[in-house]
Amino acid sequence: MKKKYTFFIATLACIFFFTGCKKDEYVVTFNPNGGRGDLVTQNFTHKVAQSLMANPFTNRGFVFTGWNTASNGTGTAYKDEESVKITSHVVLYAQWRIATGFFTVTFDANGAIGEMSPQIFTAGEAQALSPNAFYYENYRFTGWNTSPNGKGKDYTNEQNITISSNITLYAQWVPRTNTYFVMFDANGGVGEMEPQTFKGDDYISLKPNTFTRDGYLYKGWNTKADGTGSFFKDEASIYVSSNIVLYALWINPDGGGVPCPSAPTVKDVDNNTYNTVQIGSQCWMKENLRTTKYRTGVNIPVVTDNVDWSYYTTSGAMCYYNNEVTNAAIYGALYNAYAVNTNNLCPTGWHVPSNEEWNALVSELGNIAGYKMKTAMGWDDYWGDDGNGNNESGFSALPAGYRDYYFYNLKIMTCFWTSTNYSYAQEYRTLSSSSSLLNSSAVSLDYGFSVRCIKD
Repeated sequence: MKKKYTFFIATLACIFFFTGCKKDEYVVTFNPNGGRGDLVTQNFTHKVAQSLMANPFTNRGFVFTGWNTASNGTGTAYKDEESVKITSHVVLYAQWRIATGFFTVTFDANGAIGEMSPQIFTAGEAQALSPNAFYYENYRFTGWNTSPNGKGKDYTNEQNITISSNITLYAQWVPRTNTYFVMFDANGGVGEMEPQTFKGDDYISLKPNTFTRDGYLYKGWNTKADGTGSFFKDEASIYVSSNIVLYALWINPDGGGVPCPSAPTVKDVDNNTYNTVQIGSQCWMKENLRTTKYRTGVNIPVVTDNVDWSYYTTSGAMCYYNNEVTNAAIYGALYNAYAVNTNNLCPTGWHVPSNEEWNALVSELGNIAGYKMKTAMGWDDYWGDDGNGNNESGFSALPAGYRDYYFYNLKIMTCFWTSTNYSYAQEYRTLSSSSSLLNSSAVSLDYGFSVRCIKD
């Protein structure tokens, strides 16, 4: 009898273990909590220690003090870049205190010559670093670092920063180089271009493109043929530190994809007409939803006040970016997850796609799904790199931005709700100027994101 009891307990333990650990990956979402900056996420492996990313947010007149699982600081606290183990999806809220006093940035030549006076910063106030005035013969200045060996935190020349303590920044240097070549690849186009020579350590303008391609518009150069590398505009001034090949990038003005054979267009209850696109076995709307009514005919409340949107709205609601109705014609409307979870947001015969259906779309388009989904124009550059896609899929995603307390990232990012809901959060998908991927994360239900519908 004792053996049977032991076996029964062991069996229960095994069942508990294998059913309780289905998800090995978790997402930490960072909320600015009154600050400003891009909404960011970080992936964690179950129970594997990993450092939290450095705080990217700023808050004028305040100093960042750490993270907390509650917006009011009553939850679990974490330090900036603390090494933690995550066992579930979690939202971390930036914690702020009123800034007081002044701090000094001291500049160290780190082997170079020259003079730079210390720079005074007001606590909590963003300010540009003084431009580098040091000189190191046969070396090129690459930026600043909090460590002489470059293993600390990096800052670019004249970067806009906020500090909350005295710091020393060390100039970083790399040896100057000699002669390199840039080779030009037509990448599907026709014509000939001779390699270009780059000498010394100077920035030199690329020669103008002479390649052509019937039915396509020339977009610029990229270090990868598929457009996922570093982007350069025609005749851009660049620095070269090795031999490289630049590939001509081409835009199909009409994008790819074909309308769904069974439903080339679809209308919502407001009588708005949407084009569709067939991607693999799925039929998608080619435009963001902009209905003002559920398919039952009930009006969706339009909430314009920031406080009401973030703190008091716990049912379905919608808005337009910057509360400007004219944005709907291009970018569609923004809806909270409460509206999504009514299951009445899309037209009859259509629904908000689940996480699994978004995954199927990624599987169909491959690793650079985001690049194939973004429109070829309309996305802002990202640190000089082209933020647009090639719209090969015909999905035609535009950078519609999103809403938290404020509105953020028009022309930089777009977020799409999924129908996959947890007790505290909802899954969503993100496209951005800075990535060729379709990223996944989860966030609280009060955010305002775009909606794309998929056919039942």
